[in-house]
Amino acid sequence: MSADLRMTDPQAPDLHIRESLDWAAFVRDDWDRRPVLFKGVAHGRPFALDEVFRSALAATARSRRRLPGEPDNSLVTLDRLQQLDPTPWMPRREDGSMAGYRQRMLGALGERRYALVISAFHSYRFALWRSEREFFAPLWRHAGLPITGAITTLFHGNYESTPVGVHRDRFATFMIPVEGRKRMRFWTARPWADAVSTLPDYRGHLAGSFVVEAEPGDVLYWPADYYHVGESIGGGVATSVNLGVPRTEHRPVYELEDLLVDIGQADALIDPSAQLLRALMRDDVPVNARDAIDADGVLAEQLPLALAQAWRLSAQLTDPRALAARIGALSLQRLSAGGFEPVPPRRRARALTPAQRIALSTGERVLQRRDRYAWQFAINGHGLRVQGDAAIERALLARMHGGETARVSELLRGTAAHRRAAIALLEWLDQCHGLRRLRD
Repeated sequence: MSADLRMTDPQAPDLHIRESLDWAAFVRDDWDRRPVLFKGVAHGRPFALDEVFRSALAATARSRRRLPGEPDNSLVTLDRLQQLDPTPWMPRREDGSMAGYRQRMLGALGERRYALVISAFHSYRFALWRSEREFFAPLWRHAGLPITGAITTLFHGNYESTPVGVHRDRFATFMIPVEGRKRMRFWTARPWADAVSTLPDYRGHLAGSFVVEAEPGDVLYWPADYYHVGESIGGGVATSVNLGVPRTEHRPVYELEDLLVDIGQADALIDPSAQLLRALMRDDVPVNARDAIDADGVLAEQLPLALAQAWRLSAQLTDPRALAARIGALSLQRLSAGGFEPVPPRRRARALTPAQRIALSTGERVLQRRDRYAWQFAINGHGLRVQGDAAIERALLARMHGGETARVSELLRGTAAHRRAAIALLEWLDQCHGLRRLRD
């Protein structure tokens, strides 16, 4: 099917249509320059509809168990009204599929329109994360790996237009329709003069815009400097997943927290570092400092307890030795994450029986780096630090990187120290989705 492109401004840029994923040509000719519609290049990948449903279920579970004050990655609007508690309107296991979810919502809402938006969408399930990482890996070889990680957002519903309205991101965007047709409207410059960053009602600014429609199998790209809004086509329900690649307005503070804590310890959150830093602070320290100022208005020499604790924690985390180790570890984790953070959390430990045959997961490799005091390892965005020369761990990984399959009992043969080190490594690999369990 040919692209449906309608321009109301003859000066609007031409849409470039490509019929193959030639990333080298795309980066050379189009990257950061103009919108591109890749036609029929992504049927069932990187987002299979059933896996999108499973990931949405995981997001529902995450939304239900979040603590008060924690950010919610999920947003639901009904006729543009954001729901304070989105979970009743999110996918449920009994829906069975995205089609079942759609039918439940349409049956409950009648003529009302709805939108489901889930941020950090790649962080909920490993299968979806891995598929997305594999799909875009060839692009990074030409455009460079996103240092702070690309973002992934699910959009689903029959909303008239994107809830936030016309806006511009700091991300270059790839939109991948999964179900139904999706229309995007673009402006090459801000179409309004008011001092606002978004515009929900843009009916008076259609002149100068142009629209592009995409369907499942297509990939639509637009640069970060385009103002845009998604629109419903004929009131139909559509599902798409957007990938955002940071291109502008980057701030060093985005990296600082990640250098201080191990993001691999966090659950799937937009900002896992903040949660981990809070967890390091004692929660019984008073926030008020009654004696901080004396009768003459002079500050006390001692810091209030809360500030003193924060100072000590900062000093510990920025110790040169600790910081150097974190920089090395973070570099490995980011490289193994393939540009998609936060990564899915580790799965629960599963027993490895002696007779079980295992191998490294297909296509995976454990990255390794030596620092002054230890060896660091990373796979699928998760890190492991082993003090000393890590000879046992490195020898075992060398066997597995060679494609060897072996029974657990064979890999554990040796001294008690060898057995302990091998068990710890295999358990870590399994929790990080790095092991395959093979059948005899």
